[in-house]
Amino acid sequence: MPKTIRPKATTSDLRTQFWTAPLEAELPRDVTAAGIGYSVPWMELKAVHGGGIPYRKIGRRTLYKKRDALAWLEANSQRVKSTSEYRGA
Repeated sequence: MPKTIRPKATTSDLRTQFWTAPLEAELPRDVTAAGIGYSVPWMELKAVHGGGIPYRKIGRRTLYKKRDALAWLEANSQRVKSTSEYRGA
């Protein structure tokens, strides 16, 4: 039987998965990264060095609760009306 090759999900597909998931959903790293606008390598770096979104390890899978991702985003971002209000890191 020939192996079926699935096309790789686009960032838009992953973002849609994130935003349509319920708040308590546990999502893989690629979906969470696309949903909050960060890259998978950045999320991996934060998982190693700290300061990122809390996650759960199940075997080799890393899962993030959508609720935790949104709370982290709210706590680690700022609302501005112009670039003059931006507080750089």
